[in-house]
Amino acid sequence: MTLQKNLLGLVFFFFLNSTFSQQEPLALANETLYEYAFSETANLYENTTAVVEVATITNEVQKKQEVYNFLSDRSVIAHETSANFIIESLRINSKNSDYAPSFYKGELVFASSRNSKSMTVILQEHTNEPFSDLYITGKNIPDKGVSKLQGMINTKFNESSATFSPDQKTVYFTRNNYSKRKFKRNSDGYVSLKIYKADYVNGKWKNIEELPFSSDEYSIAHPALSPDGRFMYFASDMPGSYGQSDLYVVEIFEDGTYGTPRNLGDKINSPGRETFPYISDRGTLFFASDGHEGLGGLDIFMVLPNRTTGWSIYNLGAPINSVKDDFTFIINEENNTGYFASNRINGKGGDDIYGCKLLVPLLDYRDNTPAIKRKIKRHMDVKPVTEEITSF
Repeated sequence: MTLQKNLLGLVFFFFLNSTFSQQEPLALANETLYEYAFSETANLYENTTAVVEVATITNEVQKKQEVYNFLSDRSVIAHETSANFIIESLRINSKNSDYAPSFYKGELVFASSRNSKSMTVILQEHTNEPFSDLYITGKNIPDKGVSKLQGMINTKFNESSATFSPDQKTVYFTRNNYSKRKFKRNSDGYVSLKIYKADYVNGKWKNIEELPFSSDEYSIAHPALSPDGRFMYFASDMPGSYGQSDLYVVEIFEDGTYGTPRNLGDKINSPGRETFPYISDRGTLFFASDGHEGLGGLDIFMVLPNRTTGWSIYNLGAPINSVKDDFTFIINEENNTGYFASNRINGKGGDDIYGCKLLVPLLDYRDNTPAIKRKIKRHMDVKPVTEEITSF
């Protein structure tokens, strides 16, 4: 089975000259985000010069100035570089898990289990952390410029992985199969994940509704919209999947109805986990996987045209990927600035969010990706928490 067959001719949306090439870029992280997410790091410029010199560049002076501006506007907790990327740990990270960043109106929306002060908090057995809620960065907000999304989105169980419509008035997000203050379990006794949507009304997110292709029997999760909002990508373990979780695509019609979800095929999906898809403002597909060759755990991959057979999957390599789990990658290709989450060593919490700056064009990076010398196989069993809630 090929990717072309599974998408019925829609596959090349994420290549150059795609159907989304005329769409407006996703919202950029602005100065407000940078002010509250980072601290001053101008003194790191000298240490960055060596990185700039080995990067593939057209104008050396301009590239040095670009890297200097990136570093001096942000606050570094941890700093790593390669010929292709600079990465930094964000100040907004907590001692618990922070992950799944998404662009929204010049800010970041992300998932976090930092809500440990609530009187009704419930801890997850495998992390001993509260369930995650959706948060947003913003100016003049206490606690490092972070607050919860307003409205009916957050419950006492998991919400994560938000993606926003082009007009920013609709959000799709992941939640446990929980409604009317009750869990719904599948025939095996587990609580699955579902994708929900909400509308922005008078400053709050309201009108929460479950997407019609969700199921009580299997999970669908981690939605990502194409730049024009016509297609949604997500992860699922629905019948017919190749592995523990696969990537799927579904069309969103103008009247608000949905097409039939389609598997992206066995060239992308493996016997392992493919999850956390993301479509950049230029239509490039990124995702996390532990089934393709990588450095260990979940690695971040991208799909780009190659020079012979049409397209290929490329591992982003270090420092984006590590021997731990690296996932929920997003990037704005207009300014080559992005974010991702990782539970790598020396982080502040269980999962931390990192900022990253791409130093070379993706097509050049494709031809100079780091060699992956080994493939790490993971134990694929899902271990449910006390409430028997699945996660992938």
